[in-house]
Amino acid sequence: MFILDSLLIGSIRFVLDKVAAAAESELQDDRALRDQLLEAEMRLELGEITEDEFAAIESDLLARIRDIKGRQPGAISMSPEIEIEVSEK
Repeated sequence: MFILDSLLIGSIRFVLDKVAAAAESELQDDRALRDQLLEAEMRLELGEITEDEFAAIESDLLARIRDIKGRQPGAISMSPEIEIEVSEK
């Protein structure tokens, strides 16, 4: 009986690990957000939504994409507050 319980628990743990890995992968993937942005652009061109509605959708989606990119290891972020001085020679 103990062997069956161990196998059952091991199998459940394996499945849950796979589900967790798939969910984490989905959280790190911005393809779905890019598809939503493309869909909003097409709806704007077809006249289904207004410029204001598109602007709201676009800003939300771009913020979410930036958030995903910021969470990725080794992501490079450029802050708009940084000023670069260029000297002319």
